[in-house]
Amino acid sequence: MRSTLSLRFSRIARTWLALTAWCMGSVSSAWAQVPTSTIAVGAPFAVASAYANGQRFNTSTLDGTVTVAFFWNSNCAVCRDSLPELRANLAGWKTKPFSLLLVNLDRKADDWRAYEKLVGQTQMNAKSLYSVRLDGELPAGARLPLTLLIDSKGKVLKRFEGRLAPEVWDSVADLLP
Repeated sequence: MRSTLSLRFSRIARTWLALTAWCMGSVSSAWAQVPTSTIAVGAPFAVASAYANGQRFNTSTLDGTVTVAFFWNSNCAVCRDSLPELRANLAGWKTKPFSLLLVNLDRKADDWRAYEKLVGQTQMNAKSLYSVRLDGELPAGARLPLTLLIDSKGKVLKRFEGRLAPEVWDSVADLLP
């Protein structure tokens, strides 16, 4: 006979798995305007995206900086949980040629804009922080969050799916002067 504790743990585990599956399922299955080659390791990084005010984002803005591109969704708890760590590392490297690109994948642009408005009211805007919304979707099977390490020449060096890996920060530190 199972104890109350093991039943409770079992329910928690099932709930966690369901939430994780739901979060990963929030990534749509179509590619739209984001061909695989633009986020593949070894390829030049390029995404079609725009700021909350509608202005187009140009990836040339990142030229000369080591960049962490973080693809996320406001419905993804793991994604939202990673944002403070990303901002803290950006603040720690504010004197270095480092940029943070937050690429939102919410299905509804209004959800992202509401989030951006809240963040704007509670946090200072950093000089090398770019928050944009993707024009398109990630490929089928891609897991959020998706983190890309991009060198100062705009080439994707590493790709991490799921929870933010400590190797991201080790790699950034290795690339910075």
